[in-house]
Order: sequence, then C-alpha cells, then structure tokens
Amino acid sequence: MNKISSSKKNASVKTVINILSVLSLATPSVSFAESSTGGITIGTRSAEDVAESKKARERSECNQARSEISSAKNKIAEACRKAGLGSGCAEKAQACSETLGTDSFDTTDAIGTLMGLPAGSNIGGSCPQMNGRDYYDEKKRLETEIKDTQKDIAELADDEAEIKETFNTTIQELQQALTDAQQELEETKTSLDEQEREKISEFQASQNAAKEKLREYNSKIISLRSEMTNAVREKATKMLELTAETSKYACNQEYTKAAESYGKVNASSSGSHISKAKAQKAAALDAFNKCMNRFQQARISLNEQSAAKMESINDQIRNAEASTDELNDSLNLASTQLDQMKADTTKRKTQAEKKVTDLMTLTQNKMQAAQENMQTKLKALATKQQSYTEALNRANNSLMTLGPAPKRGAEYTSEEASSEISAQTEIIEDVKANIASSGIDCYLGEAAKGSSKRSRSSGSKTGRK
Repeated sequence: MNKISSSKKNASVKTVINILSVLSLATPSVSFAESSTGGITIGTRSAEDVAESKKARERSECNQARSEISSAKNKIAEACRKAGLGSGCAEKAQACSETLGTDSFDTTDAIGTLMGLPAGSNIGGSCPQMNGRDYYDEKKRLETEIKDTQKDIAELADDEAEIKETFNTTIQELQQALTDAQQELEETKTSLDEQEREKISEFQASQNAAKEKLREYNSKIISLRSEMTNAVREKATKMLELTAETSKYACNQEYTKAAESYGKVNASSSGSHISKAKAQKAAALDAFNKCMNRFQQARISLNEQSAAKMESINDQIRNAEASTDELNDSLNLASTQLDQMKADTTKRKTQAEKKVTDLMTLTQNKMQAAQENMQTKLKALATKQQSYTEALNRANNSLMTLGPAPKRGAEYTSEEASSEISAQTEIIEDVKANIASSGIDCYLGEAAKGSSKRSRSSGSKTGRK
C-alpha cells in the first residue's frame, strides 16, 4: 500500500474509534454486577432505556459510516474526474497503476513507436503517465528540444562544410602560391640564363674585337720597329756622306778651285796683283770654311731629323704597346667580370631556388597546420554532434515514453488517481468492516465501484436502517 492509502486508512480507523468513544461517553451510565450464578443485573436503568440507547448509538454509527462512505465515493468520483479516465475509472486507474509500476511500460511503448505506431498509441494499454497540463507542457518542451537539437545538428553540418571549404581554399591558395613561386623561379632562371648568354656573347664579341685590335697594334709595332731600323740605317748611311774626311775632300775641291783663281792673279802683270791675290786667298779660305760649316750643319740637321724621326717612331711604338697593354688588361678584366657575372648568376639562381625551397617547406608546414586545425575543429564538431545526438535520442526516447495523451483538463495522472481511489476504497472497506465487526444492522448502500476483493467478499450482512 502506498503512503497516501496508508495515511488515509489510519485516519479513517482513528475516526471510527473516536466516534465510538464519543458515543460511549454520551450513553447514560449503566452499572453491571455479576451475580453468583454468572448473570448480569441491571442497575438503575430499565431494559427499555438501555435498548433505546443502543439503537440510538447504532443509528449514529450507521449514519456516520454512510457519511464517510459517501465522502469516500465523492472523492473517488473527483479523482476519476480529475484523471479523465471516464467509465470504469477505478478499474482503469488500478490497472494503469499496476502497469506504470512495472519496467515494461516504457519499453513497450518505445517499441510500439519504433514499429511505426502513431504517437501515444501505447501498445501496453491506454495509461497516461502525466496529467494533462504536465503532459502537454512536457510534450511541447520535448518537441521544442528535438526541433532545436535537430537545428543544431543541421548547423553542425553547415559548420563542417564551412570548415572543409576553408581548409580546401587555404590549401588551394597555398598550392597556387607555390605554383606561382615555382613558375617565377623558372622565369628567373630563364632570364638569368638569357642574360648570361648575352653577356657571354658580348664578352666574346669584345674579346674578338680586342684581339683583332691587338693584332693590329702588334703589326703596327712591328712596322714601327722596322721603320726605326730603316731610320737608323738611313742615318748611318747619310752620316757616312758627312764624315770629316768627306767634308774635307769636298771642301778642298772648292779651295783648289779658289786657289787656281789665286794663281792666275799672282801671275798677272797687274800692279795690284798682290792685293788681289790676298783677297783671292782669303776668299778661297772662306769658301773652304763655309764648305766645312755646311757639312757641319748638315750633320747637325741629320742628327736632329733622325732623332726626331726615331723619337716619333718610339712614341708610336710606346703608344701601341700601351694600347696593347690596355687591351690585355681589358681582356683580363672582361674575363674576370664574366666569371663574376657567372658567379652572380649562379648565386641568384641559388637564392631563387632557396626561396622556392623555403616556400615549399613553409607551405608544407602551413598545409599540415591547416589540416591539424581542420581535424581539431572536426573533432570538436564530432564531439558536439555526439552530444547533440545523445540529447536528441534522449528527447526522442522521452517523447516516445510519455505514454498516451491524457485529456487536456486532466489534473491527476492514472497513478495519482489510483492512489486516491485506493485510499478512499480502503476507507470504505474499513468503515464496512468496523460496522460488520460491531454487529450493527446498517444499510450502507451499493459497494463502491473499484472496491477491493475483500470488500466484495467480506460477507457482511447489511440491512436498511
């Protein structure tokens, strides 16, 4: 027996005991004395008074019992009304209470839902688990929770798609950046190779031109040195013509001619031949001296001209040799510059390749980081989805196990109605049992619907009083 039934039963028993106590106090006092033969002697009151008092007490007890039974029946009817169980309320309430008290109810109803039965079509019976307000509030709450949870799960799918799209976009951007860098590397290498070829071509052209110029200068130097040799030879040849003996020989000839004129003057008969002869001799000596002076001047002039010519040739040779040295220096410098240019080209290629290599490493790290980030987010989404799914399953299970829908105005559940009906039925049974045990002939009306077997089989005889 539940707590409600036990408490109400005890209350009813106490009520009956109190009534009996009050009636006993209200009954006129009667003294009884036991005779020596075992009989009872009535004292001051007559037997009629005692009988009438007993009948009054029995009527009061009977009326009180009928009142309690009527009150219990009214409460049973009120419980049925509040439970909304309709006809056969007491039997339905008791059956539902027994069904709801087992572990098979929720499982049975859940199986029925999974089998495709309409919501609230409980295959285990038609026993609502809640009153009307609680049922529909709970149903609305669960339906809202299911709807919101389904929306959350759908949003998780959108979040997952967005995460994957972001990841794919990031990967594509990184791959595109790497592809652009690799293309730029190839263009840089092609450009550097082309520049190197142009530099080499220019170097070779300048080298060829410089070599050609060197050959010209070398040829010129050889020619100038040949001219120098010829100039020296020519000077030597001309100096042979202007030696002291040659000049004396030539000048002696002029002196001889002048001396012949002097002899002719000396042999003449002219009175002034002496003075003329002296003048002629002086003229002959002067001619000789002038002749020797001409030779001297010629030698000086030849030396000066030869020296100037050889100096000019030497200057040209030195200039040609200087130009040759400059060309050689230029060739060597150009070769060094070409080597430096090749080294710079190689360095720039290496730097460009390193840049791409570093970018590849960085891109790989970024891709790995993006993948790890995506996996972390997807894992978090999976955790959320599992949580939402579990919440959705719980809500669906709760919705499936709500049981049949009670009437919207139902204030009691079947179990609550059953407890109330059981309690009031116990009160009725206790009152009838007390009347029966007291031996009072009392009509208590028809047995309450839903009364226990004990009440139906009590066997108490009742009569209208």
